[in-house]
Parts: sequence; structure tokens; C-alpha cells
Amino acid sequence: MRAVGSCDRVCRRPRRGRYDDMLWSDVARRTAPSRIARMIAPPERRYDLLTLGETLMRLSPPANQRLDQARLLEIGVGGSELNVGCLLARLGRRVAWVSRLPEGPLGRIVDGEARRHGVDTSWVRWIANARLGLMFYEPGPEPRTSRVIYDRKHSAASELGFEDAPWETLVQASAWLHLSGITPVLGPSCRALILQLAALAAAAGKPVSYDLNYRATLTTPPEARELLEFAAPHLHLLVLAERDAQSVLGFSETGEQLAAAIAARYGVPLVALTRPPEAQPGTLLLARGEFRYAPRYSVEVVDRIGAGDAFAAGLIHGLLGGDLDLAVRFAAFAAGIGLATPGDINFLGPEDVVRFHADTIGGLER
Repeated sequence: MRAVGSCDRVCRRPRRGRYDDMLWSDVARRTAPSRIARMIAPPERRYDLLTLGETLMRLSPPANQRLDQARLLEIGVGGSELNVGCLLARLGRRVAWVSRLPEGPLGRIVDGEARRHGVDTSWVRWIANARLGLMFYEPGPEPRTSRVIYDRKHSAASELGFEDAPWETLVQASAWLHLSGITPVLGPSCRALILQLAALAAAAGKPVSYDLNYRATLTTPPEARELLEFAAPHLHLLVLAERDAQSVLGFSETGEQLAAAIAARYGVPLVALTRPPEAQPGTLLLARGEFRYAPRYSVEVVDRIGAGDAFAAGLIHGLLGGDLDLAVRFAAFAAGIGLATPGDINFLGPEDVVRFHADTIGGLER
């Protein structure tokens, strides 16, 4: 048996605030020099995708119960940008996700889930005496309505700012920056950060994607429009739902005419427009005046949360490979897998990719 004084784990120094390499007794004694070293240290690897934002703990009643009916809640995690990052990491992409998490078990749940899927969380900042935002999700099999109740005010991530990470270095080390319209409405520092990063990445020649991700419980149409107007000059790809383009951005067109009007107003090279299942044509990608259409997949809806993030991730995956046709087709496939899978994070695996390319989707394999 080792003597306590000879334990090699005790002798290790913390790395970048990662909880898995430090003693719990060291957490309260982190010093300014270690923080400075973290901020100037270059990334140890290059990333295909850099993203950032808040991830919530998701609490859901089991077996499609209603919230006021349930006496047990299932724990999960979900946040738009991390959902995108997890799926891309599962597809073999190198992904970095930046956020602020509370020290303790709740923050470790989020961090552990992200790393489980292969996302690099080295740049997460751990905050003492902070809170993790909560999301209560009640599934709504028809004729019920699915609903989300947020409890996220004053969370650790709501104060994410430019001082929290070496953003210039991370942008330079990344091939793509993905942003969401959710993060800038969490607080003033988040708003300033998102707009700064969009400009920083565009100036560095890095593609920037922006998912409008309108949430009526978090913001208003005027605020969402204003944010998009500020971010638009720096964007390479804009992802949004047709209903939000109409009700939030004020467009009256539909389908191809709507995508063209969005591209004309905001000057964005790529516009991905998701449309209702009954719409003809369906979901589409407008790339510099040329339309590409997503195939329709028969989907048994299990969970509506996270499907839009899966669509964005599939799209970025194809675009990173330089294939516009693959991008919109795989985006639709990933969204379908998301709808058919419980939870925010998409567990799409290699076997699903094989079936996608072989066009042998559904059925029974044994």
C-alpha cells in the first residue's frame, strides 16, 4: 500500500481547470497564475468546429407522463451548440465547446456527457458557487402538446464573456465557428461575445454558421431580428425554420421564394430553410442562387427536442467536406434520427451512416 505522501495523483498539478486531473481540495485554491497560463496556452490540437453556449440539465417525466403527474424525473443534458458539437464529434470531427459550468456534480454531469461523445471541454471555465440552468421537458404525444419550461436565469453560462477563453487563438485553430441565436439573449456579456466572435472569425477567413433558434420564452422578435442584422455580415450559413422566418423576421414568402428573400436581405451565401413535413418542396438549401432539396424520411417522432440541432450538425458535416448535396441530404437524415431518439443529444452511430449511404433506412437487422 502506498503512503499518502507518495501518491503520484496528489503530486500532479491541475491542467486548465479540468476536474478529472485535480484534487477536489485544490478547487478552492486555484490561483491567478494558473488562470493566466490557461488563457495564453495554445490549443493542443486543431479543431474542425468551435462552438460555445449554455447547456442545461434536462429533467423529463418517464413514460410520457405529464409534469404534474410524475413523481420521478429522468436526467439528461441539452444545449443547442453542444448538441451540434456532440453529433459532429460522433461523426469523427474534432470539436471544441466553450462554456462556464458550476463546480460540483451538476457541472460534472454536463462535462462528462460532452466528453463521452468526444467533445473537447478543455476550455470550459469552472465557476464556484454558481448554478446550472434547468430545462423541464414534458413530451406531448398527439393530441397533447410538447412543452419546455426553463429555469436558467443567472446561470454560470449566462455570464460567458470574452475574458473566459483565448478566443483569438481558438478561432485561428478552428476550421468553422458555429453560433446560435439562443446564447446572445442570455445576458449582455453573451450578446457582446457572440457578435465579437462572428466578426473575429469572419476576419480570419473562417466560415461562421448561425442557427436563428428563436425561443419565445427567452427573447422577442425585435431582439432576434436586431441580433441577426448585426451578425449577418459575418455569416457564411444561416439556418432557420420557415415559421420563424415569417413570424419573427417578418417575411411573407414561402419555400424557394422565402429562402431567396432571406439571402437577399441579409447577404448570406448559404441559407438552410427547414419546412413542415407537408410542404412542397420540403426542407432546402440555397447556395449562391442554386437550390438543393432534402429528401423526406418517414419518421416516428419520439422526442422533438434537438432535431434542429441535428439538422445543423449534419449540414456542417457535409459542408466541411465540400459537398453541398451530401450536406442537405445528411442533415435531413440526422434530423430524422434525432426525432426518433429520446434526449437532446443525437446518438447517431457509424452503422447509421452506413445505412444512409446504402439507402437502407428502417426495417429490421438481425
